[in-house]
Amino acid sequence: MSTQKLRAIYKQLTDKIDDSKDSALFEVKELKTDLNELQRHLSGRKKVTDIQPDDILRSAYEIAHHLREMQQRKEILAELEDVAAETEALEYLDSRGAKLLTRPAGWHFQTSKERFLLHADDPVQAAVKLRKLLAAGKRLKKPKKKKK
Repeated sequence: MSTQKLRAIYKQLTDKIDDSKDSALFEVKELKTDLNELQRHLSGRKKVTDIQPDDILRSAYEIAHHLREMQQRKEILAELEDVAAETEALEYLDSRGAKLLTRPAGWHFQTSKERFLLHADDPVQAAVKLRKLLAAGKRLKKPKKKKK
């Protein structure tokens, strides 16, 4: 999947999370208003009220519904980000010549002089370690010439 499609999916999920948050905040404000009016009525400060008990229940249900939606979408977004990071790490490791070997188990990177065990299970951690190695110049070092 292209990065453009992934960005569109991320944007849509975050927009829906924001919409759910805004809706939940609206319902909280409505519930707060209804509860304040009910408190005034029950304490005797307000003689007549038009509050329906079902309004309070509906507001609480709507708040719970929006919170559930937000949590589900956040979980989906986190899973998508994990998969995207792992895919990017796998592509990076393959492009740099790292190989997944079984003995010793893990991602291996070999230079002309040394072999590095990057990480056993996690390709994201292996890619991070390989980036550090390459930034340190491990691949670019040439053997020193011996002096006569």
